[in-house]
Amino acid sequence: MARRAFYSGVTPEVYNQLKTKLQSMGLTLHGDNGNISEKGVNARYNYNPEAQSLEIDDLSVGFPASMMINADSLVQRMNQMIEQYGGRVES
Repeated sequence: MARRAFYSGVTPEVYNQLKTKLQSMGLTLHGDNGNISEKGVNARYNYNPEAQSLEIDDLSVGFPASMMINADSLVQRMNQMIEQYGGRVES
């Protein structure tokens, strides 16, 4: 099942921290919006620096990433990272 996540208070510094952390997991965000399709993880993302918001849509985790993580746990990790760096998780 595809997941969605929305974050506010995401300053450029917070976004860069998240990008660095995700890159260490093998996931690369190119620019402020686009698609992720790496290691079985698929999603669309849109970062708006003016509104300080980040939206991640249609997040799904397939093989081989599904051997180590599922969509719910990936969202939970991103939530923790965003909050750790000063952003907020929105429902």
